Amino acid sequence: MGKIVITRQKNRLLMALFDEKRPWLLESAALPENESILENIYLAKVRNVVSGMKGAFLAISNEHTVYLPFNECSDLLCVNRDIAEVKDLHQGDEIVVQITGEALKTKQPTASTRLTLTGQYCVCSYFGHGIKFSKKISTEDQNCLGQSIKNEAIEGRKQYQFTIRTNADALDDLSPLFEEMKSFIHIFNDLKETYEHRTCYTVFYRTEPEIIRFIQNLPLGSYEEIITDELPVYDLLEDHFKGRNLRLYQDSMISLSKLYSMDTHLQEALSKKVWLPCGGYLIIEPTEAMVVIDVNSGKAESRKKKSTDYYLKVNLEAAKETARQLRLRNYSGMIMVDFINMESEEDNRKLLEYLDTCLKEDKVRTRLVDMTKLGIVEITRKKISRPIADYFSEIL
Repeated sequence: MGKIVITRQKNRLLMALFDEKRPWLLESAALPENESILENIYLAKVRNVVSGMKGAFLAISNEHTVYLPFNECSDLLCVNRDIAEVKDLHQGDEIVVQITGEALKTKQPTASTRLTLTGQYCVCSYFGHGIKFSKKISTEDQNCLGQSIKNEAIEGRKQYQFTIRTNADALDDLSPLFEEMKSFIHIFNDLKETYEHRTCYTVFYRTEPEIIRFIQNLPLGSYEEIITDELPVYDLLEDHFKGRNLRLYQDSMISLSKLYSMDTHLQEALSKKVWLPCGGYLIIEPTEAMVVIDVNSGKAESRKKKSTDYYLKVNLEAAKETARQLRLRNYSGMIMVDFINMESEEDNRKLLEYLDTCLKEDKVRTRLVDMTKLGIVEITRKKISRPIADYFSEIL
């Protein structure tokens, strides 16, 4: 079982989930005093509707503007008038939105009218009804959880839609799940009762700090201890995760960063070349339009004679490392992978099936599209936050 290590890197927090000795996941988070607006809910004002861009620009304060794509604009809570469809949206409308994506390079943060509250055990959606379950929960456990929730008879539950997360399935006592559901119902009830009477730029909900969201999104069984050398972070974690195995690292002889080789792992996650155990390597090149990954047999060329079995081995190692690197670097959008060409259709099928399995371990929605006629594998990964290189590239 792994460990979560949290330490300061420049003016950010660097968090790593270690699986044995290698980080399985790297994440950057703001210091507690410098939090982002991601997942906050605002009463925003429409500044400009741009049909050609299929979206609108909204102000959430006098200084900050966000982008609302039309495909993220279904049900609407509008203060100043009734709006039947998104096409009726126009300048001056005041609507409730949630921030769903951070600013990326020259692009502004993105927003949605689909309001959700994400906790450790469940997700609550403002629009919708009923109970859904994580696909990782067995049918038998889904039935048991569903019956327990019904028996609890939580007031107001049927007004909203709940998705029960995998972490809830690990609970012996479901009280933490019920309390989380009640807190989300209270937040949405308050929004429902007051949004029509609030002034523009009101913040209805401020999300938990990034560090808390990061840990909440991890399966409980993926780590056994959380370690940090930052006292404010330790205090924050202690408030939110009572009963967890937390440790404040204090050793003047060796820093936490050196103990876990955090600088080395970060350097590797920022470097262009990534070596594979077999002697092959990946070349990872982010561009403005996409991320391009090239698989090379490398040192393998001079070790043994070329064989189809060996090329399959290199490609399978490359598939596993590609999925890991996408998580570590937090690359998103369109990803193109040029694996070593294999003539066997059966080998190509094995490669794609294995790659798909590796990609499904990602907590961010990642999809294997297909292999083109030229042998290029297409992958898409949802854009949620900025690549880790955007925060730490200056250390290279």
